[in-house]
Amino acid sequence: MSIIQEITKKYIGKYSEEPIKSFSGPTGKYVYQPKSEIIDLDGTKISINLNEVGGAMYGTEPFRITLYLDKTYETELTIYPKDLWNVFLDFILPKRRAFIPKPILKQFWFGGNKELLEQLASDKIFTENIINERIYIESLDKPTSRIVLTPEYGIKDIEHFEKFVIILKRIEKGIKTTHNNVYN
Repeated sequence: MSIIQEITKKYIGKYSEEPIKSFSGPTGKYVYQPKSEIIDLDGTKISINLNEVGGAMYGTEPFRITLYLDKTYETELTIYPKDLWNVFLDFILPKRRAFIPKPILKQFWFGGNKELLEQLASDKIFTENIINERIYIESLDKPTSRIVLTPEYGIKDIEHFEKFVIILKRIEKGIKTTHNNVYN
């Protein structure tokens, strides 16, 4: 049973997978199968999507965990592991993100609405769960009604998934407490 099916079973969600598709490429036969699930967790809609690829070039597209907000909010959020450019920017402008705890700031780049970033930086549950993870978090549009978390190395087990949900729920809480509803 795949991790998505295990999560669906535990949270009584809706699981779907498309039929396996295969095609031949220059290096051999490829196999492709999109899978997804939707669960309702404490009144919040969460979906998980995965596009599995196999065959001649084995690999897997990353999981995408999407939390759907109850309303549309005028906010932006981007969190991702730091690269050399971000380290350079922090060196040039050290006070720009001074409110973010150093262990988190060493590991992640934070962008978006400053009020939301300050709320998340002071949220102990959020900071404890994000540390030592390789994840990418973003609101796709501004205004936004969803937050997407993409773990670089996938989801190990249900407990790991629940950790990602905690991160998303803390972001949801931060958005709701720092932003007013702009659109319906």
